[in-house]
Amino acid sequence: MNQTFNLNLTETNTTSSLIILLRFEIFAACLTYGLGFIGNLFALIVFSSLLEFRRISTGILFLLMTISNFFHLWTLAIDFLGICGYSIYSNIYLQCHLSPFVENISRAMSTYFSVGIAVDRFIRSEMPLRSKMICTRKNIFIVTIIIFIIFCLFWSFYLYPFSSQILITGECIYNQSINFEFFLVNIHIPLRAIFFCLIPIIIMTASNIRMMSNIRQARMRVSDIPHNNDGYKSSTIISSTAISGPVGRRTLAIDRMLLLMMAASVLTFIITQIPFHIYMVVQVNIHTFNSYTDSLIYSMLLIWSSIYFGIAFYLYCLASPLFRRKFIRIGRKLINCQLIHHVTT
Repeated sequence: MNQTFNLNLTETNTTSSLIILLRFEIFAACLTYGLGFIGNLFALIVFSSLLEFRRISTGILFLLMTISNFFHLWTLAIDFLGICGYSIYSNIYLQCHLSPFVENISRAMSTYFSVGIAVDRFIRSEMPLRSKMICTRKNIFIVTIIIFIIFCLFWSFYLYPFSSQILITGECIYNQSINFEFFLVNIHIPLRAIFFCLIPIIIMTASNIRMMSNIRQARMRVSDIPHNNDGYKSSTIISSTAISGPVGRRTLAIDRMLLLMMAASVLTFIITQIPFHIYMVVQVNIHTFNSYTDSLIYSMLLIWSSIYFGIAFYLYCLASPLFRRKFIRIGRKLINCQLIHHVTT
């Protein structure tokens, strides 16, 4: 009798804990996706408004990453609503095929835009002269198209019209063959963790470490250069784009801002993406929880991983005073334009 009572009490406490976790996840999702959409909108306004950003390959990569983040947050919001029992699309193909397809491609594109930013800045510090021919906007668009086609092929199986259905809970159920399930569990999910988590982390970390070492060495070389008769150093090449005068100081400020933004982006990627990918690999091989608990854990880690795609603007403002000043200046211009419009009307 006591054992039965204790068992029922344990089940009741577990259910209450899951309900509390679900409510917390709903609040966290609304906060993350809401602030993420707003932040990406502000970042898009700043990146597209600054001529300095649009002139350099790094700025184009930041702009493309922000656009990709928009698409990814939208599909994540749809995915989370489906887990909670609400399907946005009435069409099964849109909900269960096209939406996961866009979600995975936009996640991969955002990830490799971050990798591209790290590699771009690394090349500029490692090969200052050759970087002018390598790190161009044209090359960025060519590589982006190639990578996009590769990712479309990698996730093309989502578009395959195998039988699927949307349950009352909003969750998509697929009638998978044994071979297809083997492909997903043993091949696709591990490959996704390697190519879209492990390899990007290695490349971005190595590029940042090497780039900071190059910058430190360049500053040491500049400090050791003797002054000429006019009191100026005979060489002032600190970065690949540095020149003297106000334009040079402005360029150095942009370089410093991009360095801080990139470092913040890499650190956030490592913290938010590793838990999600580890769980996805472990979960398909070790079935410890029931489907409801599995969905809650998956959605919680999904929200945690989605922070990376929505927090970028706020990290840029915290890490870079120049970015913060640019945003405030653009905001004031928009407010003044609205005031002038109201006065004229």
